[in-house]
Amino acid sequence: MAKKAARKRGAKKAAGAPGAMDDRIPRKEPYTAERITLHVERLREQAARMAGLARAMEDAGVKEIVVDGHAMLLRGLNQVDNFADNAARAVREAKTAMMET
Repeated sequence: MAKKAARKRGAKKAAGAPGAMDDRIPRKEPYTAERITLHVERLREQAARMAGLARAMEDAGVKEIVVDGHAMLLRGLNQVDNFADNAARAVREAKTAMMET
């Protein structure tokens, strides 16, 4: 039996390094209240869609469904929680910085 050839893995380049991918989303980015509000509206639309699905299931008497992407949904919800926590901390820090000046 022949051995498989080992694949070479490319070395990751640090962000900002020459040749690094330029299309990456920055880890930190400035947000305005308006920009956060736009994201909140999108979350409200998504919540309304999910509530509509639950209502449709109840109206049709469907006890349960099997849905692909369950783990992805949970990770996304956790990401929203993390973002909200980070944004709240940034607001507190900004208020403190304003008081100190």
